[in-house]
Amino acid sequence: MRVVQVSAHFPPNFVSGGTLVPQRIARAVAAAGHESLVYAGYLDADRPPLETWTDQDGDVTVRWVVITPWTAWDDPKNTVNPDVEADFRDWLAQVRPDVVHLHSLQTLGGPLVRAAKEAGAKVVVTMHDFWWFCARQFLATKELRPCSLVVSCGTCPDQVDHAWLEQRNARLAPDLAAADLVLAPSASAARVFIANGVPPEKLQVDENGLAELDATVPAGVVTTPPGPVGSPLRLMYAGGADPMKGFTVLRAAARELATTRGWQLDLYGVDEAAAGELPAQARPLPAYRPEDLADVLAAHDVLVLPSVVRESHSILTREALAAGLAVVCSDTLGPEEAVEHGRNGLVVPAADAAALAAALRGLVEDPARVAAMKGRGSATPIRSFADQAAGLMVRYEEVVTPAAPPPEVDTRAVRVAAEQLMQRVLFVVGIQGAPLRYRAHLPAEALRTLGRHVDVRHYRDPELPHLVEEADAVVLYRVPATVQVVDLVDKVRAGERRVPVLFDVDDLIFDPSLQSQVHGLAGLPEDEIALWWRGVARYRTTMELADMFVGSTEELCRHATAVTGLPARRFDNGVGTLLAQASDAAVQRERTPGPLRIGYFSGTTTHDADWAYVEPAVLEVMATHPDVELWLGGHLRPTAALAQVAGRVHRLPFTPWHELPGLLRDVDVCLAPLTEASQFNEAKSAIKWLEAALVETAVVASSTQPFREAVDHGRTGFLATSPAEWQETITALLDDVALRRRVGTQARREVLLRWSPHVQGPVYLDNLLAAAEHVRLHGARRPTAWEPVVDDEPLSAADAYVEPYAVPVASGLRAGVRRHPLARRAAPLLGKAAAARRVYRAEGARAVAVRAGRLVRRRLGR
Repeated sequence: MRVVQVSAHFPPNFVSGGTLVPQRIARAVAAAGHESLVYAGYLDADRPPLETWTDQDGDVTVRWVVITPWTAWDDPKNTVNPDVEADFRDWLAQVRPDVVHLHSLQTLGGPLVRAAKEAGAKVVVTMHDFWWFCARQFLATKELRPCSLVVSCGTCPDQVDHAWLEQRNARLAPDLAAADLVLAPSASAARVFIANGVPPEKLQVDENGLAELDATVPAGVVTTPPGPVGSPLRLMYAGGADPMKGFTVLRAAARELATTRGWQLDLYGVDEAAAGELPAQARPLPAYRPEDLADVLAAHDVLVLPSVVRESHSILTREALAAGLAVVCSDTLGPEEAVEHGRNGLVVPAADAAALAAALRGLVEDPARVAAMKGRGSATPIRSFADQAAGLMVRYEEVVTPAAPPPEVDTRAVRVAAEQLMQRVLFVVGIQGAPLRYRAHLPAEALRTLGRHVDVRHYRDPELPHLVEEADAVVLYRVPATVQVVDLVDKVRAGERRVPVLFDVDDLIFDPSLQSQVHGLAGLPEDEIALWWRGVARYRTTMELADMFVGSTEELCRHATAVTGLPARRFDNGVGTLLAQASDAAVQRERTPGPLRIGYFSGTTTHDADWAYVEPAVLEVMATHPDVELWLGGHLRPTAALAQVAGRVHRLPFTPWHELPGLLRDVDVCLAPLTEASQFNEAKSAIKWLEAALVETAVVASSTQPFREAVDHGRTGFLATSPAEWQETITALLDDVALRRRVGTQARREVLLRWSPHVQGPVYLDNLLAAAEHVRLHGARRPTAWEPVVDDEPLSAADAYVEPYAVPVASGLRAGVRRHPLARRAAPLLGKAAAARRVYRAEGARAVAVRAGRLVRRRLGR
């Protein structure tokens, strides 16, 4: 084979961990008997841009191109460099490689991937960092604060602004799509790539190997037996004075430890001039030579790795653990795969000097704990480079000569054909508010990331008869049965295309036999209760018309199949970009100063019994913590027992969804109780945990199945099964700020990576394809013994309102006006929220903006 490595930087011109990888791979390719070539960027201000020449690195031929002017992250040619692309295409036409393996491409440009593909080569891309969707490469802001792991769910301005970043990423996406195979340096990095839209079927983990190892080291094994813990405790850091590596955070933490005895800190690669003011226990030292690493590690007890930027792997973490050290690292992905908190080291929130200082102080004051952590090795195997190189040779062979599919069926071809037929999806909805967002707008958003056209319409919309003729799938979300809905489904079934009809719901509201299970209706008048249960019967009637059920929890799906015989598919309530962006904005600020706060926010009027279940435990906690406040939000009627702490209870009105993140951010512990022994509650999803997790607020929840699935107990939240456990867990979180921070940051990461729109889109598409296949195999409507309950609600444009998936304009306008120089003159005009909402609902956001502009110009006499 003829194999090309492509890298923006390459030794000896630029030496780093990231540039040594492609060099080692290129040499390994040559050593395996293949022809090995490199196309690399060159930094030299004295050479003219785009100058090219060829060198030899042993048996490896290196083609250099000067890229010095385009290293700035906001330079357009950092992303797309037409001149480099033209040279690369000409060079590929000459060398005609079989495989092109692209590494870091900043300054060279993303289009090199397509250029390689169009040259006839098989294309492999290793994403060593996050450049493909973060222009700054490391998912950290200019202010060196970690930003959202899912870029579309964040507000980070990156190097220019968020709109610029979205446009940049949209430009790069088709380039990455041309790759045959995408490699990630670690499993945690792979999760981030998938959550940002990298197709999982193209992605494989190819962990970086250590060149110094002869063979892979199993988890828990050390290559060098550790010595006793030093006195003083010997800490080391090797990131230089680079703030991105966390030096300024470490320096601030060291200053907090200045009066604590029993430690010393060696700062490798930091000179006196860059060090700034340090306590006497910390000393700047020159960078060590690679050949001295073993001796340096042997002279220390703990490696401190306080990176602010996200690390896709971290070789030094693994080298230290293999040498028997303990490691204190920040929660920046790659290091955490090797460090198990509390076992072989500690994990602290990134960019948090106080948390780092607290962790280090705990180790200094407890040498026995350090001794227990030393010699534990890595939590995961440490790979040798020899193993990595051998694996890459196999991957190259596989992409050049892929295995043939079984002769009887090409399942991928069948899948592709089915996907091509599923292009237009119609959601017909029967409810507004949060349920509408989670069950219709969010899956619609997720499907649009896959290029699908999606309409979301009310069940009384007069356009439905026309829209169903164009749809490839129809989803009825919480739609009550009407004469018109029945006719609509009949119209779908009468078509020749056999379009599937799905019924989607996120509550157990389709089985009238469960009246004893729904505790939240107890306080309603009898006529309202009767009306509620008639609604349940109407939902069931619509459900009986469908070909497949889609539910948000396992219990919903199980019960749906049990009572109707419908096949059921799962679609979790997930993360939408708008709530995620509002949450991201809230995370960027510190919590509002004040006493510790316990929070409970009810979404509807049916949660009184849930609160009553947990209220005694909360009162016990408040009795032992006299400064703690209780924030109660939404529609809730607490018991009279709260009177004893009335001065510390803050009642908050029902809060619009786009303002909720700000409240959740200011709560230190959020509660998600559900009454026990209730099938209705067992079917409820874990939204309360999800919404609090998005703003890094720790949650204590009831141990229902959805919460058990969502929450990793002790890591991303806590589950309580008795009043004593509620009291104990709430107390532990209030008493330990480090625990609250760690749980909060881990929860935010999990919710973004597990339920981002890019992850959710393929799940819903699979459900639609499964429904289409079911219809193809089973054809006509199922027989049912259900007695229909149907009302007559004629189609009407006036009654067909669907809350748009947008931050309400009136609120947004008021906030924007307050910041505008003309605020005082414009505010009275735009403060009429009710009028603005009426225009918004009838004519949309553009109409509100146009009318507001006219009013302002009229008032200003323009």
